[in-house]
Amino acid sequence: MSTFVQNLVDRQRPGVFVLACLLLPSEGVADLQINGIDDELARNIRSYVTLATEACDAEPWRIRRRFRTIETEVKSALEPYGYYSPVIKSSLDQTDDCWRATLEIDAGKPVNLRNVDITVSGPAYDDPAFAGFLSPKHVIAGAQLRHADYELLKKSLHVQAAERGYLEAEFTRNAVDVWPEEYAADVSLNFVSGPRYDFGAIRQEQAFLDPDLVAAYLDFESGTPFDSQLLARAYSDLSASGYFRRIELLPETEQAQDNRVPIRLQLEPANRIEYTIGAGFSTDMGPRARAGYHNRRINDKGHRLNIDTSIAAVIQGITAEYRKPLADPRSEWMSYTAALTSEDTDTFNNDTARFGLRRSKRVRPEWMRTLSLDFHYDRFDIGDETDSSTLMLPAIAFDHRRSDRQIFPTRGRRFGFEVRGSGRTIGSDTSFLQLSAWARWVRSITDNSRVLARASFGVTSTSDFDELPPSARFFAGGDESVRGFGYNTLGPEDVDGNVIGGDNLLVASIEYEHRLRGDWYGAVFVDAGNAFNGTDVDPAAGAGLGIKWLSPVGPLRIYLAHPLNKVDRSVRLHVRLGADL
Repeated sequence: MSTFVQNLVDRQRPGVFVLACLLLPSEGVADLQINGIDDELARNIRSYVTLATEACDAEPWRIRRRFRTIETEVKSALEPYGYYSPVIKSSLDQTDDCWRATLEIDAGKPVNLRNVDITVSGPAYDDPAFAGFLSPKHVIAGAQLRHADYELLKKSLHVQAAERGYLEAEFTRNAVDVWPEEYAADVSLNFVSGPRYDFGAIRQEQAFLDPDLVAAYLDFESGTPFDSQLLARAYSDLSASGYFRRIELLPETEQAQDNRVPIRLQLEPANRIEYTIGAGFSTDMGPRARAGYHNRRINDKGHRLNIDTSIAAVIQGITAEYRKPLADPRSEWMSYTAALTSEDTDTFNNDTARFGLRRSKRVRPEWMRTLSLDFHYDRFDIGDETDSSTLMLPAIAFDHRRSDRQIFPTRGRRFGFEVRGSGRTIGSDTSFLQLSAWARWVRSITDNSRVLARASFGVTSTSDFDELPPSARFFAGGDESVRGFGYNTLGPEDVDGNVIGGDNLLVASIEYEHRLRGDWYGAVFVDAGNAFNGTDVDPAAGAGLGIKWLSPVGPLRIYLAHPLNKVDRSVRLHVRLGADL
C-alpha cells in the first residue's frame, strides 16, 4: 500500500478507508463474526469497526492495533440505538489464510426517554401543519432512545418551517441529555418559528400568453401565506398545460422584504404547431390510419385548434375542435366541434354530420362534468330500412377516475354516466330520453397479478324506436363489450334476422391476469351481456385466454375468445391497444 493511501487511512474515518480499498487491487479481508445482537445493530457495528476492512495480508502489528480499538468502536456503534452499557467479549485468531475476530455482545438494557419537552412557539403554534410535531410518534416518554429519531425530528421541523414560509425559524434549545447509569435520557427541544412570510410580487418573464391566463394556473397571489406545496402544484399544472417548453418557478428568499417572498416565473413556449400521424389495428375497427393537426396556441388567450382524421375499415371521419380555456384553465373550458363520420358495420351503415358545443368543468378533484348540445344529421341503413334523422341533443355527463398509475394501475376505478335526450319541440324528428352508465375496476391481488372488471348499462325511453338512428341505439359485441362476437353484432333482430339494436343495454366482464415474464402477462376472462328491448334479456356469453404486453405506448392485448352460447361458436381474435381505465 502506498504511503499516501496509508496516511490517508490513518487520518480519516473508516468510510475513507473503504474508498481507498476500492481503489486498490481486491484482496480478502478479515472475518468479523458478531453474535448476540440483531441484524440492524450488527450492520451498524460493521460500519464502525475498522478491522472489518483490513486485508488478510495486512501486517500483524496493524491487525493488533485495530483489534485494540474494537470494543470502543462497538460501544460507539451501539450508542445511537440507546445502548450505553453493553457487555462485550472479543477474541482474535489467525487462521491459515486470514485473521478472524469474534464478538460476543450483550447489548444490555436500553436507555429510554424519560422527560420529553418539545415546544413550538410563535405563529407556527397555531398552524395545523405543526400539530404532529408536538407529540411525535417515536420521540415520546417511555420510548427507546434512538438518536436518529431525534435528528429526524429536528430536520423535519426545519423542512416544514421552510416549506410553510417561516424563514426565521430557529431552535432556542435542542439537547439530548443521557444518564447511562439511570438508563434514562431527557430531550429538550424548543422551536421558535418567527413570523410566517407571504408570497410577494409574482414576476412573469414571458411575452407570448396573456398574464391573466398564466396567473390562473396559480393557486396563490401576492399576500397569500407562503406554502411550497402551492409552488409545486403550480409547476405541475403549468407543465400539464402543454403551453410551455421550459418552466422556472422560484421563490427569491434572498430578496424577501416586509415578510414577503417575491416569486420569479420564467416561461419559454412549447412548439405552437404539432402534426401527428399514426397507424394501428383492432379487430373492431380493422387496420387504421390517422393524421392530426394541433395548434396549441392560436392567440395569447390560449385558444387551441385540433383537427383529426381517421381512416379504418369500419369508421372513417374528420373531426375539428376549437377549444378555449375559461376561468380556471386547468379544469374548465369551452369547445366547439364539427365532425363528419361514416360507419359501416356488419349490422348498419350510418353517415353523420355533427356540430356541437361542450362546456367541461372539474366539479370535484376526481369528477369532471360536461354539458353539451349537439346537432346530428344521420343517414342510415339498418335491417331493411333506409332513413334519415335530424336530432338536437342536449346532454350532461359526469366522469370519475381514481388510480395509482395512469398506464398500468395496480389499484383504480373509473365510472361515469350520461343523460341525453331530444324532442320534436326543439326541432328533432323524434323524441327520446337515454341514460348510459359505465364502470371499470382494477385491483392487484398479488405483486404479479390483477383482477379487472367492467360493466355497462343503458336504458332508453322513446315512443318510436324505429326512428332512432344507430348512434342512439344500443348494440353489444366486440373488443370492449362481449368478446367472442363481432363488433356491434349483438342485439334485437327484425323479422328477417337482421340485428337492429335495442333500447336497453347490460354488459359485464371479469378478467384475471398474471405476470408471465418481464412485461408479459397472461389472462383469462368471461364476458356476458346484450342489448335488448324492455326486460327481454337474452345474454350472450364469451370466454377465453389472452396475452398482454406492456408496450412503451400502452398495454397491447391479444385475446382468443370463444362464444359460450348463440349460433356462432367459432373462436374469434381480439386485438386492442389502450389503457385499462
